[in-house]
Amino acid sequence: METNATIPAPDAPDAGRAPLVVVGVADSEESDRAIRWGAEHVRRTGGTLRLVHAFIWPLMNVDVDPVPGVAGSGLRAGAETLVAHAVELAREAAPGIAIETDIVDGRAVDVMLDASKTADVLAVGNRGLGRMLSLVMGSTSLALARRAQCPIVVVRGDETTAGPVGVAYESTDLGEQAIERAGRLAAVYDAEVHVVIGVATPADEHDEILEAVRRIIARSTEGARVRLADTQAVRDARRLVAASEGSRLIVVPAQTEGMASASSETRAVVQHANTPVWIERPLGAI
Repeated sequence: METNATIPAPDAPDAGRAPLVVVGVADSEESDRAIRWGAEHVRRTGGTLRLVHAFIWPLMNVDVDPVPGVAGSGLRAGAETLVAHAVELAREAAPGIAIETDIVDGRAVDVMLDASKTADVLAVGNRGLGRMLSLVMGSTSLALARRAQCPIVVVRGDETTAGPVGVAYESTDLGEQAIERAGRLAAVYDAEVHVVIGVATPADEHDEILEAVRRIIARSTEGARVRLADTQAVRDARRLVAASEGSRLIVVPAQTEGMASASSETRAVVQHANTPVWIERPLGAI
């Protein structure tokens, strides 16, 4: 069963559908951060925010109907209340945006993977299912990072930090895609791009890499401000996590090229970063 609702933006009857930012709604503070992040992103980029709640209880053969004679009771009513709360949070963060809501029967991973087929980006909290179900069902965010058909943002730390956009440098096709993405995001947020380079790269190559990054970003973004991050040499995920401190977000490729890469150990970055992590997926990923 799927419940859909469209909540038009005030004084904006035709908000358009591109870009479409989909946020997973769960019973957690982490999910609330993702909702606020998604609302602010839509405010800056235009388009629509879709708030999606995966309603898992029917799969567990649990009675979700209301108690007879008790208004507002039952698990489905609780899901509707949760989504209504999500709409309120989004409106507080960005009053003028268009919002859609979905309540979809299914596991969070399956529901969000399906949503990724039409979304421009998915955003989830670092506990995408809520605390209790995360322990039982595993990490939604990591599963999406491996399988989604659009970029994923795992919202960690302070989603309102007004710092630079960090990007982990990799000399791969997906690495270049992530660099271009960082440039476009920096333009949206009026921020600098800070490039993090792997420790195995000799220091005398850093300037050449920086110029290469500027050329890559210039393909789609003009006038971007690009420099090396203060923490230039990243030995492993722990150092990349440290480098994320004070950033608005950090962009990493979903696929990695070993420990010499700044984006190695993406799993650890997703779990421990101090800022939202934008995970760039391969174009046409399945």
